[in-house]
Amino acid sequence: MEGPVDGEVTASPRPSVAWGLGHVGLGWLVGLVATVAAMGIMVAIVGDTAAEDPSLAVGALVQGALYLGLVGVPAWLVVVRGVRWADLGWAAPASGGRWRGVWQGLTIGVVAQVVVVPAIYLPVLLLTDDLDVSGPARELVDRADGLGIALLVLMVVVLAPMAEELFFRGLALRALESRMARRGALVASAVFFGVTHFQLLQLPALIMIGLVCGWLAQRDGTLGRAVWAHVGFNATTTVILLAG
Repeated sequence: MEGPVDGEVTASPRPSVAWGLGHVGLGWLVGLVATVAAMGIMVAIVGDTAAEDPSLAVGALVQGALYLGLVGVPAWLVVVRGVRWADLGWAAPASGGRWRGVWQGLTIGVVAQVVVVPAIYLPVLLLTDDLDVSGPARELVDRADGLGIALLVLMVVVLAPMAEELFFRGLALRALESRMARRGALVASAVFFGVTHFQLLQLPALIMIGLVCGWLAQRDGTLGRAVWAHVGFNATTTVILLAG
């Protein structure tokens, strides 16, 4: 068989993974069904107020139900199918790079929140001042006091980045990369991440941070900096709203 001639550019093979888009869909479906079931249980116990004006505890329970799919399917692949956590991007950084990855990721996340997000919405803000992009986050903060603040930080700043990066950048992005070009997979995974939050007004910002975290995951081959960027992004909003 003849090899490539001088000057010929060959396409790099797409990475092979032991899972596919079906597992991604299954993870999201399991999380969605678990979320609906958890809300139904809360309504049965607490009443209609659990759905109309959910407390922070109810919100935490419903969010935790979502993670049954987001984390459960990757964990099932590891336990049952022999997939390694490293295959999903959950691997320790190279020696000496741990703390560098932490501060770099946090810095990227903070800059994305305080610089890029306002720039995205600037054209709209020039036309109207009736735009509250932080509305859903503010509703969570308004419900938090005392131990509720600790629960809020755990939900938004710790658990959400870890679970979502594992699913969207570890499982979904790599499944997409096995089927399409890297840039296409990056865009598709970011749009998937944004759409599945069901927040139309926040969609541009969600897609943006999805692109940022996806790019970091592709560049590094691990989820470390992507997770810390997600932490910085969420923590910035939380701190600003708590201080406000």
